Amino acid sequence: MMRGLLIVAGLGAGLALGVGSAEAQYRYTDDKGIIQTKQYKVDVPDRYRDAAVWIGPIGVGKPALSEEQRQLQQRWDAYRRIGELNEKRRRDAAERARQIENRDRELQNRDR
Repeated sequence: MMRGLLIVAGLGAGLALGVGSAEAQYRYTDDKGIIQTKQYKVDVPDRYRDAAVWIGPIGVGKPALSEEQRQLQQRWDAYRRIGELNEKRRRDAAERARQIENRDRELQNRDR
């Protein structure tokens, strides 16, 4: 009898504290523009994982970033933006080179 009472009290306390609740913690937007939420970041599809945002509580035992991790993330974001900018500049330069080659070819064909 006492053991059953303890089990019931333990389950009741667990439910009262919300131990059994599974709130969505990560939010991302898919290709269709629909906002999705997942419990764990691993549940977010690979192509959206980097853009997934933590929406859960922060504090003790919660995955908030430390100052060092935040600075590392800022540097990583800066490197990514620089890489994207360099890639865009490379594509633009290649396109300009193709346009110049085409123009030169047209001028040579016209002069013949």
